[in-house]
Amino acid sequence: MVLREGCLQTSTLFRKAVFKPIVRSPFKRHFFGLGATNHVIREQRYVLRKTINTHPSTIYAAVSEVSEYKEFIPYCVDSFVDKRNPVDKKPVIAGLRVGFKQYDEEFICNVTCKEKVNGDDIYTVVAETVSHNLFHLLYSKWTIMPHPTRPNAAMVELLLRFKFKSRIYNSVSLLFAKTVTELVMNAFAKRAYHLVRLAMLKPTSKESSS
Repeated sequence: MVLREGCLQTSTLFRKAVFKPIVRSPFKRHFFGLGATNHVIREQRYVLRKTINTHPSTIYAAVSEVSEYKEFIPYCVDSFVDKRNPVDKKPVIAGLRVGFKQYDEEFICNVTCKEKVNGDDIYTVVAETVSHNLFHLLYSKWTIMPHPTRPNAAMVELLLRFKFKSRIYNSVSLLFAKTVTELVMNAFAKRAYHLVRLAMLKPTSKESSS
């Protein structure tokens, strides 16, 4: 009997809640919800996967050499390496400058490059922004591995995590983040093909000696 009364009370409350009119003020609209005082800036994540018809080591060479980004990444007007690993000469601290119309921003990142992850033929490149006035977080991770069924092809995954300090930037980024991620992935695919062509045109040791 107690359970039945409880259910009847819950049902009555539910009906009241459903049919209760909602009063909206025409003056309470906010651009991207920025007027809400309890708005929380959330981290955003995007994962993009692509098969590229080049060896994983070639793609790893393109992704890990940050100093050459300015040669092929759209809107990258400068790229540089401040510190390299003394063993494999891969970047440890690197940065790039992005310019688009009136925007000009420089990013300094800690970079971690790994080959043969867990003994497998897998490569990873992780970059995390040290500090920046636009972002609470800006993180990217490339994972490059051999394709399971296609020789001399690679499966590439790009994970992008970011959180703007500005609520409006974080909201607007929903409109273009996926497109930018695809743009970057395609740029690296073209760069890998370019490196393959350069290697094919490079004379062998026998040809150069003759």
